[in-house]
Order: sequence, then C-alpha cells, then structure tokens
Amino acid sequence: MKLMTKSLAGLIVSAFLAPAALATGPEVFTAQKCNSCHSVKVAGIARLPNPDDDKAPDLSKVGAELDKKAIALFVLKKSEIKGEKHKKAFQGTTEELKTVAEWLAGLK
Repeated sequence: MKLMTKSLAGLIVSAFLAPAALATGPEVFTAQKCNSCHSVKVAGIARLPNPDDDKAPDLSKVGAELDKKAIALFVLKKSEIKGEKHKKAFQGTTEELKTVAEWLAGLK
C-alpha cells in the first residue's frame, strides 16, 4: 500500500511538472537551430546568417497551408512539399517535434 501511494504521488507530481518543463515552440525552434535557415518574423525570430542557404522561407504563416502532422512529416523527411524534402531531418525528441509542429501549425 505504501509503495502504491508513493507511485501515485509521483504520477501526480510529474503530471503537474511535465507541462512546465516542456519548452515552447519558439524555444524548440531556436534550440534545434531551425533559424539557421528559417525566420519567423511574427515571433521575432530572425534567420541566422547562412551563406549556404538563402532560399528557406519565413514561416510566419506556415499554419495557413500545413497542419501539424504535415509539418512533422516534412521536417522528419518523410514527405515532400512542392516536390522537395526538407533539407535537414529534425533531430529533437518526439515531444520537441510535437511542440514545434503545433506551434508552427498555429501560425496563420
């Protein structure tokens, strides 16, 4: 009984702490260096100077064209947009991918 109570308490604590521990979309976007190629002007995220790639679009309105599933599949290089795959596969965790895809899908 004592072990079950401790386990239940641990689950309750982690349920409250988990959302706070998660990074936000903009934090994941910059931590994963997505801004090496892309800007998100509406969020105040500028594209870093990148002499190798000047064609990557600003993503301020990407959610008007793509939903979170389409964004996730594209950055994982599992789908194409306009006949092309994303240049670099997303390297973050599943939770980070979910966070950034949901955030980008909300940009309309």
